[in-house]
This record gives sequence, C-alpha cells and structure tokens, in this order.
Amino acid sequence: MTHSAGPPTRGRRRPRLRHWLRPQSPQTLVFGICMSVGGLAGGVRGVMDGRGIWTTLGILGAGILGVIIVVSYFVNLDDR
Repeated sequence: MTHSAGPPTRGRRRPRLRHWLRPQSPQTLVFGICMSVGGLAGGVRGVMDGRGIWTTLGILGAGILGVIIVVSYFVNLDDR
C-alpha cells in the first residue's frame, strides 16, 4: 500500500459540506426519534408543571430539532 503525496487525483475531490450535514446512518435516525419524542414530551410536561418559559422553549426546541433530523433522514433516503 503506497501513499501518494500531493493533491488528490483529478476527479477525486472533497465532499461538499452538504454531504456531511445529511443524516445517513440508522443510528442518526434513532437519535432523532429519541430526541424528538423526549423533547416534545418534555416540553409538554414543562408546560403542565409550570416551568419557566425559557426552559420549556429550550426543551421544545430540542424536540423540533429531532423532528428535523428524522425528516431529513427520510428525504435523504428518498434521494439515494
């Protein structure tokens, strides 16, 4: 196995940033589901318990981010 020094060969470039932001593994899907369920349920629980508005919005924000991860996983799966 030899390692070549210098720039990569023609046609072989670094992947774009969009490639790194796409969730591609099933572990990311499970993480997004757990994050969305926990965040949305925790936000509802925070509202019911009368917690502070910033705490509740932070937990709900984590749930919404989880939903975005799950949706983007399935959109990426459809593109592949």
